Amino acid sequence: MSYDYDLIIIGAGAAGLSLLLALDETKYTQSVKLVERSSGPQNDRIWSFWNNDSVPDYLKAIITREWQTWTISADDCCYSMSDAYHRYCSIRSESLTKLVLERMQTKAHFNIEFDCDVVSVDSVNDHALVTTQSGQLTARWVVDTRPPPLKTHHNGLLQCFYGEEIVTEGEVFNPSSVKLMQQLASSELGIEFIYILPFSANHALVEFTCFSPTVLERSVLQARLKTRMREIVGSQTYKIERKECAVLPMYYVNENTNNKNQHLIYAGIAGGAMRASTGYSFLACQRWAKQCACELKSKQSLSASTALSSFTPIGTVYQKMDKLMLTVLRNDMSIGVTLFVQMFKKVKPARFARFMTEQATIFDFICVIWAMPKRAFFRALLSREKLSDTGE
Repeated sequence: MSYDYDLIIIGAGAAGLSLLLALDETKYTQSVKLVERSSGPQNDRIWSFWNNDSVPDYLKAIITREWQTWTISADDCCYSMSDAYHRYCSIRSESLTKLVLERMQTKAHFNIEFDCDVVSVDSVNDHALVTTQSGQLTARWVVDTRPPPLKTHHNGLLQCFYGEEIVTEGEVFNPSSVKLMQQLASSELGIEFIYILPFSANHALVEFTCFSPTVLERSVLQARLKTRMREIVGSQTYKIERKECAVLPMYYVNENTNNKNQHLIYAGIAGGAMRASTGYSFLACQRWAKQCACELKSKQSLSASTALSSFTPIGTVYQKMDKLMLTVLRNDMSIGVTLFVQMFKKVKPARFARFMTEQATIFDFICVIWAMPKRAFFRALLSREKLSDTGE
């Protein structure tokens, strides 16, 4: 049977765009179509990560900004980490999309369609049938990168945030340092803090973030940021360039576990690419994209009945560590400040960066665990052993 496309990718987020770039790098020659529900390229998010040798050169070329120092503050005390090799980096979604579109101009077998909302993906005999609002498409395989719906019941938390990218009239920010968790505190909402990415002395992304057991309304997050923003900028006037708001699952997610459609795999957050305890996923998406692209290239001559493997980019040891940390927080949200401060005080910057990017050595793990509140972690470990593992 002939298909409309060899591969259809759903979603132009980090996972979908990264897969297209990885396929291009492998010289993939079969037809690929990426469909995205938004009307065109969006400047709606920034992906951040700690740089290392695993980051492809073509992505390093579009890094918006990098910093070698990152800090947290709590109870009027500030703690910092600096590492010239593991620099904290950010890439704008519009930059990644622009790179993909430039590459696609010379690739007739690669196609991107915006304003295309997918209704369903079905397995029909030896192919996948993708139904959109405007018609149907067939393909040998489909990769769905859309984020999954949040679970009503889970054993973790939710990362709720609202942010504004602002330009101030005068100099306000220190452009040499990222504030990962400023004014870290425990409140009635959960564990809250301000995240600041300073692009210059008068330009930054400022976000209010809260690790909460339940979904927090945008209006609540916006009100909290408004209060903190006045403390940050003082009497300075500022212009809002853009806004962003989201809720991320802080529990284990992998839709491939119970997926019965052999022509479909899930990727991105839905495919287990996000660290449950941190919300970081960009580098995991790169590892997954590289492996998936290599597998697709190796299967170009095989039949569609050959299923794609669902490589999980976050290793089991990190999944277990994240579950344990989240159990500690669920048991006692007030201990969150101590947990993060202790990590900053006792773990060396390079070890911290390797742990955050899934490149930790055994000794790195030991150092991270040793920095944690011992009694709380032991209690959480015992409570997890008593509960059946639900996979959440």
